[in-house]
Parts: sequence; C-alpha cells; structure tokens
Amino acid sequence: MKILYYDCFSGISGDMNLGAMLDLGIDKSFLVKELDKLNLKGWKIIAEKDQRHGITGTKVTVKL
Repeated sequence: MKILYYDCFSGISGDMNLGAMLDLGIDKSFLVKELDKLNLKGWKIIAEKDQRHGITGTKVTVKL
C-alpha cells in the first residue's frame, strides 16, 4: 500500500486535488469509473495540461 500526505499550508480546492491525482498517475478512466459509483447524473470531467507562471500541471474542470 502507498500513502500520500498533502502539505496544504494554504489549502487545496477540489479541482486542484483531482489534477494532482491525475498528475501522480491515476488513470482518468479509473477516476471516472470510481466517481460513477456515487450514482450522480449530469456531470463530466475535463482534464487538460496547463501552464501558469512557469508551473505546469493538469487543470480539471467538472461540468454539470
């Protein structure tokens, strides 16, 4: 088992958390499959690479 510790000294938003998980190697299809277990309808996840002020990462948007 692997354990991940976040050091969010100034907080973290849900979209930032999802982007971090995808950047760590979680497959997007696996993430969507697991979220589908919540039985919530009418949403989708859009994940795209982004760069701001020299920092790159995955920007995740949840569309309702």
